[in-house]
Amino acid sequence: MPVSARLFVVMVIVTGAVCLADAARQLPPRDLGLSLVLLALAVVTSTAKIELPLGRSNSNLSLSHAVNFWALFVVGPAPTVIITAISAWAQCTLRAANRNPLHQVVFSVASLTTTVWVAGLPLSMVMGEGPSSFAALAQAAAVVAPIYFFINTALVATAIALSTGQPVVRIWHRNFLWSAPSYLAGAALAAAAAAAWQRGLFVWLALLAVPLYLVFRSYHTVVARLREEQDETRRAMEVQLATIEALALAIEAKAGCTPEHIRSIQHYAATLAEAMNLSDQDVQAVRTAALLHDVGNMAVPEHILAKPDALTPEEFDRVKVHPRAGAEILRKVPFGGPVAELVLCHHERWDGLGYPSGLRGEAIPIGARILAIADCYSTLQTERPYRPSRTAVAAVAVLRENAGTAFDPKLVELLIERLHLTSAVPVEPSVEPGVLQDITGTHREEQTLYEIAQALGSSLAIEDAMVLIHGKVSRLVPFETCALFLGNEADGYTCRYAHGPGTESLFAWPARSWDALARQIPACADGRAGQGQDLAALLACPLVNDGQRLGALVVYHTVPDCFTDEHRRVLGRVSEQAAAVIHNSTRYERTQHESQTDALTALPNRRAFDHQFALGLARAAATGTSASVIVLDLDRLKEINDTYGHDAGDRALRTIGTVLRSTVRESDLCARFAGDEFMVVLWDCDPAREQQRVADIQRAVSAAPFEPRPGVRLALSISAGCARFPADGLAFPDLLLVADERMYRDKAGRRSRNSGHAARADRTAS
Repeated sequence: MPVSARLFVVMVIVTGAVCLADAARQLPPRDLGLSLVLLALAVVTSTAKIELPLGRSNSNLSLSHAVNFWALFVVGPAPTVIITAISAWAQCTLRAANRNPLHQVVFSVASLTTTVWVAGLPLSMVMGEGPSSFAALAQAAAVVAPIYFFINTALVATAIALSTGQPVVRIWHRNFLWSAPSYLAGAALAAAAAAAWQRGLFVWLALLAVPLYLVFRSYHTVVARLREEQDETRRAMEVQLATIEALALAIEAKAGCTPEHIRSIQHYAATLAEAMNLSDQDVQAVRTAALLHDVGNMAVPEHILAKPDALTPEEFDRVKVHPRAGAEILRKVPFGGPVAELVLCHHERWDGLGYPSGLRGEAIPIGARILAIADCYSTLQTERPYRPSRTAVAAVAVLRENAGTAFDPKLVELLIERLHLTSAVPVEPSVEPGVLQDITGTHREEQTLYEIAQALGSSLAIEDAMVLIHGKVSRLVPFETCALFLGNEADGYTCRYAHGPGTESLFAWPARSWDALARQIPACADGRAGQGQDLAALLACPLVNDGQRLGALVVYHTVPDCFTDEHRRVLGRVSEQAAAVIHNSTRYERTQHESQTDALTALPNRRAFDHQFALGLARAAATGTSASVIVLDLDRLKEINDTYGHDAGDRALRTIGTVLRSTVRESDLCARFAGDEFMVVLWDCDPAREQQRVADIQRAVSAAPFEPRPGVRLALSISAGCARFPADGLAFPDLLLVADERMYRDKAGRRSRNSGHAARADRTAS
């Protein structure tokens, strides 16, 4: 209740208490028996009441005022004040449809007590002290009835007006003026009853009850018809609002919003509107605008609304269209309130920096200011593509931070004040939740496929493409593990990418056929989810490009039979998009591999070596580790070419490539550098280990079987020279120069030793 309404209620209660105390001071009454009879009649008539249809306020009308008039005429003001107070309490508590709050009961008792006390003031002047003539009673009724009516209805109308923020005169005119005849008729009948009582005509008292009853029934009929019309109007409004709500929920569901989010905006907006004492019509306009505030989003491309990254200036300009578009859509709909105007202005800011018109401060309609705050508070607590949801405390902090800039500071504080008083937001959507989920799911599917297509178009790496697919598909299909298998029916399928439980087993499992790939789950000792469940279900979709099967996209889950036909359809659509990308990626990787691989030895070539060595040397410099650069040169290659032909020389080089691939660790670097020279780089290897590795390579080359021509065996040998980073140099040219020099010394020494062996062999033979 607003402060002004509270002050008024307190003032009326205090006044009523004073009047009641003054009346109690004049007790006991002259005629105690008659006073008790009138008290009983007042209580009985007060329980026969008519509930008045006053919108958000509660009030009722009974014929106890006729008994109050009678009591005024026959026992005087003081006893009547006591009778009125008791009957008012009975009217508020006995046979009440709903239990009235204590402050309403006390206010009703106080207002009627004050009314009777004031209405009784002119009685002594009009009627005198003794028994009165009928003319005097009629004159008293003519004076008392208007005073009683105006004071009683004015007090109630003022309380309602201050509570609801509506004009007092309007409330009084619409809800109380029509009841004036009942007060006049009641006063006239009370005057006749008083005259009959004074003259002992008690039979006529019973007859006077007939017109009083007819007055009550006529008002009851009128009010019942009025209530029926109000109910019909309310039902029509509810149908209209339900229709609007159904359409709004469908539109918002397409954007991924939930019914809870829409209802919460409406709830907070209506709470603020009622707290600001807006009229019923304006409150209804705010509630309707809360449902339809983003209907203009239909004019904004969906990929902009769902974009997870920051919008470009051009995209944000496109978003700014939606308030004006929404207002134009709603402009000609006869809502009975300024709904279109609220939709148009709900993105205006208190500091004038909003859109579309740049309104500032109180120039912004109050309903739009309310809507902006409610929208912000609710939206912050829902997840968006570009940010996670926030807590209620964090949302309040954002409202406070933007109070005075984006939002009306008074309204922000009022909402925060009311938040602890509001109950949970009711969610009773007029559309079945399953339908809304279908709409949301369809939009999410289209948006996800769009994002996959857009992102895949800019990626040529299989790993990058699969990381993207894994993240996006998880929004549509539930799974624990996602894997990519490449191959064909002739050669089988191998796992190229996997993420989740069981990946090591998937990489090690050779699927011999499509049937095995689509139906079997490899035994995986490490293939358990977080709670220890085995992978129990799989869903495989082929990757087909131009009619050729490239492999399959496979997802696994720990729940048996969890994949549905809908999941298969969605994954199939993803596979359709991914197939072309995977095809291009494999071609790109093959081309890239060929461009960086020596065709003769299948070792990395000079280009690949330069790139990988630069990266490794930078890493070694940053971590303070060492590197050993080993230059290897095949001995007697020219002699092999001259004696057995170049084909034999090529086979000798291929043999060296095979030996190096099987001897050098995968973590080290090995490449064919040029001609008969090879390079090996050992990362973080101490000198002793370096010499051991060189000796291992030379022994492996010597032991490798090589036949330059069928039936002829020839032992190959290779010379080596080492340079260490950073001791022998900091750059590759310096290291190469040192290693090359040491390699030639090794080659000369090996040649000298071989010549000595040959000379000793000749002497032995002679």
